[in-house]
Amino acid sequence: MSRNIRSRALRDVSAVALLTLLAAPAAAQTLPPNAPETTTAQDSPADQDAAGSQDVVVTGSRIARPEFETLQPTQVVGAAQIENRGYTNVGQVLSEIPAFGPPGNSGVGAQSSFGPAQTFVDFFGLGTQRTLVLINGRRFVSSNTASIFGPVSAGTQVDLNNIPTTLVDRVETVAIGGAPIYGSDAIAGTVNIILKRNYEGLQLEGQAGVSQRGDAPDQRLSVLAGKNFADGRGNITISGEYNRVTGLTYADREVTAEGRFFGTPTDTSSPFQRILYPSQRYSAFTVGGVPFSADDYLARRSGIRNAAGQLLQFGADGSLVPLDLGTPMRQGYISSGGNGFNLPLQNNLLTNSERYIASAQASYQISDRIRFFGEAWYTHSKGVNLIDQPNYNTALFDAAGTADGNIIVNLDNPFLSAADRATIAANLPAGQNQFYLGRALADLTTGRAEAKVETYRFVGGFDGTVPLLGRDFKWEASGVYGRSQTDGRNYELVQQNFANAIDAVRDASGNITCRPGVVNATIPTANQSCTPLNIFGIGQASQAARDYIFAVATPRSVNEQIVLNANINGPVFQLFGNDVSLSLGYEHREEKTRFDPGTYYYGEPQADGSRVQYGRIIPIDPIRGKFHTNEVFGELVVPFVSSKNELRWLKTLEFDGAARYVDNSLSGGDLTWTAGGRVGFFQGLTFRGNFTRSIRSPAITEVFNPTSRAFDSGNDPCDARYVGNGPNPAVRRANCVAAGINPDSFTSNFSDFTVPVTVAGNPNLRNEKADSWTVGAIAQPRFIPGLSIAVDWVNIKLNDAIASLGGTDILNACYDSSSYPNQFCGLLDRGADGQITTIREGYYNAAVLETAGLQSTIAYRLPLDRVGLTDGGTVGLSVNYFYRDKLQTQVGTGDINHNAGEIGYPRHSGTANLTYEGRNFNVLFQGQYTGKVRFDMDEAANARDVKGASDWMVFNTTVGMKVNEQFNLRFIVDNVFNARPPYPLPVGTTGVRPYYSGIIGRFFRVAATARF
Repeated sequence: MSRNIRSRALRDVSAVALLTLLAAPAAAQTLPPNAPETTTAQDSPADQDAAGSQDVVVTGSRIARPEFETLQPTQVVGAAQIENRGYTNVGQVLSEIPAFGPPGNSGVGAQSSFGPAQTFVDFFGLGTQRTLVLINGRRFVSSNTASIFGPVSAGTQVDLNNIPTTLVDRVETVAIGGAPIYGSDAIAGTVNIILKRNYEGLQLEGQAGVSQRGDAPDQRLSVLAGKNFADGRGNITISGEYNRVTGLTYADREVTAEGRFFGTPTDTSSPFQRILYPSQRYSAFTVGGVPFSADDYLARRSGIRNAAGQLLQFGADGSLVPLDLGTPMRQGYISSGGNGFNLPLQNNLLTNSERYIASAQASYQISDRIRFFGEAWYTHSKGVNLIDQPNYNTALFDAAGTADGNIIVNLDNPFLSAADRATIAANLPAGQNQFYLGRALADLTTGRAEAKVETYRFVGGFDGTVPLLGRDFKWEASGVYGRSQTDGRNYELVQQNFANAIDAVRDASGNITCRPGVVNATIPTANQSCTPLNIFGIGQASQAARDYIFAVATPRSVNEQIVLNANINGPVFQLFGNDVSLSLGYEHREEKTRFDPGTYYYGEPQADGSRVQYGRIIPIDPIRGKFHTNEVFGELVVPFVSSKNELRWLKTLEFDGAARYVDNSLSGGDLTWTAGGRVGFFQGLTFRGNFTRSIRSPAITEVFNPTSRAFDSGNDPCDARYVGNGPNPAVRRANCVAAGINPDSFTSNFSDFTVPVTVAGNPNLRNEKADSWTVGAIAQPRFIPGLSIAVDWVNIKLNDAIASLGGTDILNACYDSSSYPNQFCGLLDRGADGQITTIREGYYNAAVLETAGLQSTIAYRLPLDRVGLTDGGTVGLSVNYFYRDKLQTQVGTGDINHNAGEIGYPRHSGTANLTYEGRNFNVLFQGQYTGKVRFDMDEAANARDVKGASDWMVFNTTVGMKVNEQFNLRFIVDNVFNARPPYPLPVGTTGVRPYYSGIIGRFFRVAATARF
């Protein structure tokens, strides 16, 4: 009988749900979040699977149904798959679903100092702020920092580091359609993490991993315990998890240390604007320091030379050594090879992280019709970004003597040897007693940053049944409170003290001291007494000098959330013998956030009300804001034809509709709704489709951010390298000429460095609105038992998208328009030389985002007793394929940016699992495919000599062994064949997250689980 139940329950499961079945039948559990059934540590997979035969509540609906009968493409990854793959983070679960783009932030790659190692996912590549993450169908407080310098775009994104994988029963993802059921933010889709509940027993688990090179170790320890009481009317389930990851930098892998980059060749007759080179180096500055005779950044023009004519720099020990320019690019200060500053090595590859997670769930059946439930969460996590770009002193950024310009050094500097002093003096004009030093402060300001996140969350409520209209209706009333606090702790340079310390002299006794009369900065440092700083060489600074020039920056971000929800649903009447079901509800939500940059980042207040920075970072503004919503919603399911009254030519005919009115205190009221249905003319073949209007309300940062200063860089359309791009290069060129720029020879500082910008919030923002639709089919032919095929086309068009108009967006909207000049041109200023002096960025309802693609899965499960192998176990195969047809953005009337086919968003991608499940032995062999990609789909044909990378596959495997009824072992290998990323990836930071498994190489994990 259980086989029939499973067959029926699979009828409309979307394909990735079936994929999880192949790992273990338990992954197909369909228990609703509030189901009273108990899971025990001794339950067999088949027992758990059979328990899923009742009515369930699926993501994207509040109406219980006898099986998964969703309108939208629904993908599920179950506990067995999570366990077999050795995931340590729910974000890793979703990364193997092809429809998800690279995470907006994770422990991999470059990090924000305001939230390193946080994990935010991005469904369909529409932005992390447009993927709604729920826990048991309820919202979870965001850990996103409310600052324009936060780790991801402004919004209420959920950090998946807060979710213990041990406690996860399954992860459901639903494309679009979630907004009418759950409210704002579900434009791309909804991720609903369903937790194990009513657990009885004790489970202990340990896991340890390490790369084949013996680095990047990770460890996970977890405990899950549950107990029924009061004759089974109550249950308490507690869990705890500890997880630690040790990070890496670019220097730890050859493929990243190689430092590939696209450089501009000196040969102007080159057929390509940029050519791929290895070993990117900078000669305008080095860690030891590059001396110049004039305030310059070109060593070959103003560098110091020895008697043999060799250019010089300060070596590690502080003495002059040759500076090798390698193969210079057209700019003159960027080279391929040589011994200049190795910029690529100043990048984080994997972040250190450590997490402690504790949770408790309790429920008690007060009466036959009323049940109490509650949850309590505590998470403490710490992320450390190991390295980032340092502070620089160079003529590229400012005039000599300023904070970012070349350092002016007197020839009598006591840290300078007599021989080096003579060499430098011989290169100076007569009478000049000082020289200029270009330096990367990488031995001082390493970019290391850390943040601690503490999250509390409490859930309480009641649910049950009530007799209405002669039938039992299900109801629930719940409340959620969450609070997340992120505290940063970063060592930052104090510029005034730095200037004091580098101005070293000898006192009357011959001791090296700071020049008399120095005035310290007003912000405290560990050492308040000026200590001279040796800036020649690498690591020559004393600890006392370091303590004098550094202050501790302590930014803090706090998010709070309150959600009150009440809903009721049940069958209101019968139509043709089928129950017509209705769900109604009300929700009140409050979101509050505040960001305090701390004393250092806030800057020093001046008498005129302005602020100046203590270091090299512009003053950062605090943000405070809140909003609330009042929402009413309803859902209707009308099954005209079902198995109860099916016809010979019509097996299924159903209408589904839902609507939600959202009244937001910031952006006003809006209606979101969905309508669609299912129809089946043959047994085992069902067609489905829906149309959805979704919304996303403005985030607090987008509304309340004060006019803040920042720096930005990008592609100036009037630059000779980019004037040939855009939707109409002729229009772009003509507009640049009209602006007084010669685009054939112009090189923009905006494209090579950064320029000052301002970023302002906008209290007049409207809700984003998306029109989306899906159409698809699910086939389970009876003549091939165990085969399931699901195919769905997804199309999303987002209008009035809130965009932080960056410099490139504004420039393109200005120069690509046939109506030049337009309103976007007024948001930027250029100097007489054409160089951009400032751009006024900010948040506007100014973008249109579109995506479309095909999701499909073929899954087959074969019990071997069906072919005569008694007790032979089960073999399974599933392939989850995603074709990305469209992913594009247009800001205003500017150029359309096409991302489909670019790195991170391949047109073709897929995941396949081959499994074997035996009584005491199981194997999972997984392949992940990434199609060929390009760096930029919109660039000119001659933009670069290497336009992209070929397709790529990586294979993973798990071998599990059941030692006895209580104990099992798993051996997991990621990237079994040690596949490297496709050439030439990564280039700079491009390609690190999508191809991380290939960069780190083969990785081993061993896990053990004990159940009692």
